[in-house]
Amino acid sequence: MHSRYRYLFVCCLIVVNCVTVSAQLAMPDRVYVGITKHYFVDPNSIPGSTYTWKIDGVTQQSSTTNEINIVWNTAGTFTLEVQELSVSHCSGAIRSGQVVVSLQPEVIPSADLSVIKSVNNSHPLIGQSVIFSIAATNKGVNNATGVKVADILKNGYTYISSAATTGTYDSFSSVWAIGPLNVGKSDTLTIKALVNVLGDYSNTATIAGIEVDTDLGNNTSTTITYPTDFFIPEGFSPNGDGTNDLFVIRGIANYPKNSFVIFNRWGNKVFEASPYQNTWNGRSMFGLRVGGDELPVGTYFYVLDLKNGSSNFKGTIYLNR
Repeated sequence: MHSRYRYLFVCCLIVVNCVTVSAQLAMPDRVYVGITKHYFVDPNSIPGSTYTWKIDGVTQQSSTTNEINIVWNTAGTFTLEVQELSVSHCSGAIRSGQVVVSLQPEVIPSADLSVIKSVNNSHPLIGQSVIFSIAATNKGVNNATGVKVADILKNGYTYISSAATTGTYDSFSSVWAIGPLNVGKSDTLTIKALVNVLGDYSNTATIAGIEVDTDLGNNTSTTITYPTDFFIPEGFSPNGDGTNDLFVIRGIANYPKNSFVIFNRWGNKVFEASPYQNTWNGRSMFGLRVGGDELPVGTYFYVLDLKNGSSNFKGTIYLNR
């Protein structure tokens, strides 16, 4: 009778020692190749248990506790399981879950390149030069490489010269090769061009680099000029034949506030008008005029102020009869 009760008591102790707490694994789990992940289950309230961790049935030697760090080096779907063995050598239930290991997503470098183009005079005179300024900027979060700006001068202009803070501009290919452009950095190209009599006066700059551009809306910039047909002749012949009897400045009517003064070779003023309206017929309106007011054949000097903020025009006029 005494032996029977002792046997039951031992069994009860074994049963008590096998009590475990439910697992804390959050499954299924998703990780990337190369990532180290920490896994754990709640330990038994009675100390002394050991734990066997397996991946697809293969025992992991790195831990025999209720916690383990696993480095996932291969893509695929794996079964992670853990089983507790109590201090009384009682095996607990196998707790398992699925782990999906994927390749790291490819990180594609990006940049936000922008270009702004401007011109120093949107209403230039035909035959004069204008200066275009092209500013290239990296507004993104990564450095940009292989940056180029295409800036083709249309047939309304003739290329004169250029200068760049970085890189080079090829006037034949119309490409400004900048190269690397770091975050927040700007570089500038200036192009000097002659305004032709006829042609297309719109001009567009386009920027691009090797990286993916996150905002294509600022990759182009266009300027348009509205040239004035303006020409000062070098001479005229006021002889009454009906041809070239007046000194005509083409386009002068576009500058109604202009002033025009003509001097002889001794520096004496012979004609003045404000505004000039293409009325000079070779006669003097100042000083002593022996034999009349018709000026003799020769070279005269002029100063023309268009009163538009531009520099004065100075030159010579040959009067022939």
